[in-house]
Amino acid sequence: MIMFLYFRANLILRGCPMTNNELDEILSLLKPGETVLIEYTQDSPYELLLWLLVRWALDRGRAVLVDDVLDTFPEVLARLDVLGFDLSGFEDIPVVKIGGSRSAGRVIGTIDVDRHSIDFRYYERIYSKVSNDLMLNPVLGFHKLFLVLTDKELLRLIRNVAGFVGKKDRIALYLVNSDVMASKSGGFGALFREIATTVLALYPTERGYVLGVVKTSRRELLGKEVVIL
Repeated sequence: MIMFLYFRANLILRGCPMTNNELDEILSLLKPGETVLIEYTQDSPYELLLWLLVRWALDRGRAVLVDDVLDTFPEVLARLDVLGFDLSGFEDIPVVKIGGSRSAGRVIGTIDVDRHSIDFRYYERIYSKVSNDLMLNPVLGFHKLFLVLTDKELLRLIRNVAGFVGKKDRIALYLVNSDVMASKSGGFGALFREIATTVLALYPTERGYVLGVVKTSRRELLGKEVVIL
């Protein structure tokens, strides 16, 4: 909480603790069609990272689509609001709700968890309504599905996610709790990391919370990291 209050003071005085150029060092190198896994621990301020990602896109006029699994997006927005973050523009972001009952943003379609685990064709129909431009597509709460789906359903889900790799109209950013993923036996977390084109991690250091590149096949991304708080 002390670190969040420190960030809030910086937000008021300077607009943001880091510049868009710093975050741009990583985001600008991501390619259309990528599936990016962003891992964070239960103690990491991932809501701050989401805010920075969305603000980075909105400030550049980029299209944003949020996949909200089991009410994660409204939970995150509630915390950001309490902490005093500027949420202007967030209410207009198109959202695909996957399970859950609370809405945030501009919901353009809903999918029940059972259907999501079985068939992505319905999701694709919703997804196609949003924009013909390149979209930044944060996926929130995906790790919660590790707790409610059977092993067979999870395997099919990961296979379906793999089928979206290479769709050049989006860059998918899966923000997942690595502690929750690791608690699920069967190697599903490892399978998910394998299909991701890039893996980032949010972790604490003596310098603050750092977003760093964990997996990449491109030299220009190798070793990149930025301090977000």
